[in-house]
Amino acid sequence: MRIFVALSTFAERDRRPMERLEASGVAFRVHDTGKRITTAELLSDARDAEVIIAGVEPYSAAVLAELPALRCIVRCGVGVDAVDLNAARARRIAVLNTPDVPTVAVAELALAMFLSLSRNLRPQANRMDQRKWERVEAHLLGGRTVGLVGLGRIGRRVAELCRAFDARVLATDPFASADAARALGIELVSLDRLLREADIVSLHAAKSAERPFMLGAAELATMKPGAVLVNLARGGMVDEAALVDALRSGRLAGAGMDVFSEEPYSGPLCEFENVILTPHSATLTVETRAAMELECVDKALRFVADEITAEERVA
Repeated sequence: MRIFVALSTFAERDRRPMERLEASGVAFRVHDTGKRITTAELLSDARDAEVIIAGVEPYSAAVLAELPALRCIVRCGVGVDAVDLNAARARRIAVLNTPDVPTVAVAELALAMFLSLSRNLRPQANRMDQRKWERVEAHLLGGRTVGLVGLGRIGRRVAELCRAFDARVLATDPFASADAARALGIELVSLDRLLREADIVSLHAAKSAERPFMLGAAELATMKPGAVLVNLARGGMVDEAALVDALRSGRLAGAGMDVFSEEPYSGPLCEFENVILTPHSATLTVETRAAMELECVDKALRFVADEITAEERVA
């Protein structure tokens, strides 16, 4: 076997990724239980694989040591924090991802949350479900200040969508170019200023062991009273207990969360009418999923053919 597909929903809505693998003539196997692969299943089923098309399952140093034939991991998505990159480098395992495809899907979900929270759509819909004709306070996105924590591909696309609504956009990112931000109509500021001035704070930062990031009780207390918080970046970037406290006290007007410290999530954030929760599904549009899987297959086959460039490698 040359390629093992660890994705539990591979080609579920679009068969083109499977058809491309089948047409390649390269030997492959697919994890087809319909459930996220366990470490035990990975070590058993992928033991002789040269390339793994991976989901969010962990690839620790110990796991990589048990996969002697592995030469490449192709991550279906942007983040590679589930992979021990140092261990991968030491074992000369290439790590690839699909950095561009998910951008639009995540940015559109962020905008949907901004609009829904600003217009209080969920409380209004709930009242109508109860046959109650009650109007609640609402805001225009164009009249708000959006603060973006992280100005990579997704952050920049979110900024473009917000600027189309004439929203004021602030951003904080130690690696962002001031000139590039200015060209997009974005003002680069410190995190403290962003938290104090933004009506909507949206997280789009990358997870980094060298520069860990979390909004805890102190940071949430710095936020503008009546602001909302949206996290589509990584679980663990928000202290969920502190967020619950901020919502219960009324300091924050709402929140939108797609990622959580522990998943599946079933904690107290589920109890709030002014909170929108999605099950880590920001990239899971039919179109985006198919495009990511097709890119993964393409990169896996190109790796087998020794055609991957150094620029395409995360590690």
